[in-house]
Amino acid sequence: MKSCEKSEKDYFALLDKGATPQEARTVLPNSTAAEIVMSGNYREWRHILRLRTAKDAHPQMREVMCPLGEELKRRIPVIFDDCVTAF
Repeated sequence: MKSCEKSEKDYFALLDKGATPQEARTVLPNSTAAEIVMSGNYREWRHILRLRTAKDAHPQMREVMCPLGEELKRRIPVIFDDCVTAF
């Protein structure tokens, strides 16, 4: 618990000194939650889903991308029905 509190204190100190949140984030533990926003066209999303839902993809990436792929498949089946097969 103390190490997390120290990391948080260091993070805010870096922000106060002018670091960007991304730069300051380097002092936080790797397991710290983060928001990510991505955009892309359908071709790019098909490619990303094929890579990140494959059986040999990193398990944490699959944990995020498989539900996303299922949702895209449900909403736009004509585009995503054949590219997300690793679920």
